[in-house]
Amino acid sequence: MLYDFKMSKKHVFDYGDIRLSRNQIKHIFYQNLQSIQRLTINFENETIFLTKDEIIEIIMTKVQRREVIKIIHMISLIKNRQSDVSGYLKYILIGIPATNE
Repeated sequence: MLYDFKMSKKHVFDYGDIRLSRNQIKHIFYQNLQSIQRLTINFENETIFLTKDEIIEIIMTKVQRREVIKIIHMISLIKNRQSDVSGYLKYILIGIPATNE
């Protein structure tokens, strides 16, 4: 098994076992989305423009707390790979209306 030294230097913290307040979760979420200012989503014959604050508020109100922690963890992993998180966020945001019906 190869050891990836570059990846080991970037530790992704798992918040799943820590009790966090809503404001703490929101703050961690905000920090992880610093690269995103606005997101454009094409959804059922319409285009929706969301700001970072709107993205966070939608996810925080429509998704269960445990799932929000998992989303934050996945965003951290994506960022550590130096990839763009906007595709993952679009996927999550498009799926929210389907789960709330």
